[in-house]
Amino acid sequence: EQSEGTPFYVEELIRMLIEDGIVVKGGERWCVELERLADLGVPPTLTGILQARVDGLRTEERATLQQAAVMGRVFWDDAVRQLSAVDEVAGQPDQVTEALAALRGREMILQRETSAFAGVEEYSFKHATLREVTYEGVLKRVRRKYHALVVDWLLAQSGERAGEYTGLIAEHLDQAGRPAEAAEYLRRAGEQAAARYANAEAADYFTRALKLIP
Repeated sequence: EQSEGTPFYVEELIRMLIEDGIVVKGGERWCVELERLADLGVPPTLTGILQARVDGLRTEERATLQQAAVMGRVFWDDAVRQLSAVDEVAGQPDQVTEALAALRGREMILQRETSAFAGVEEYSFKHATLREVTYEGVLKRVRRKYHALVVDWLLAQSGERAGEYTGLIAEHLDQAGRPAEAAEYLRRAGEQAAARYANAEAADYFTRALKLIP
C-alpha cells in the first residue's frame, strides 16, 4: 500500500528485510522471523528505506559508498582509493576492493563491462536516488575536499582526453568551492558544445559560467 505499486520500493524493502535478518534466505525455501517482523518499523518513503540500508552498512562499506557518491552516478575504483587515502575515519585504500565487492553483493552498485579509463574498474549506482541519498550523508566540509581530489584524479587520468571531461571537471570544481576555475572549464565546455551545434547545451554551460563570475 505504501509503495503505491512502485517496484523499486518493494525491491528495496525486501532487501532491507533480508539484511536485517527478518527474511532468512534458504536453499529451496525462505522463511520470515515473525517475532522480529512484529517490531519492524517500515520507512514510509523510498528515500527512508534507502537511508536505512545505507545506515546498516559496515563503516568501511558506508565510507566507500559515500566517496563513490561524491563522484556521481558513475565512478571508478582507483578514484575511490584516492579519496579513501585521506579519509579521517576509514582511510584504508586496501579495503576498497573488498567494500566494493560487498556493495555489489548487496546490489547497491553495478560493475560495468568496460571502463572509460584504462587500468581501472568502472562502476555505477544501481539507482540515481540511492546515489542522492548517500551523497546527502556526506558532511559538507568533507564533500569539498573530496570534490577537489576528484578533480585531480580526472585531470591525471584523462591526460590528452581532458577535453572530453570538461563539463564534469567544472562540476567538481564548483562543488569544491573553486568558482573561478569552474567558470573557465564551463566556458570551455560551452565552446565545445557550440562547435558541434549543441546550442541548448552550450547555452546552459555559458549561463552557469556567468553565474560564477563576480
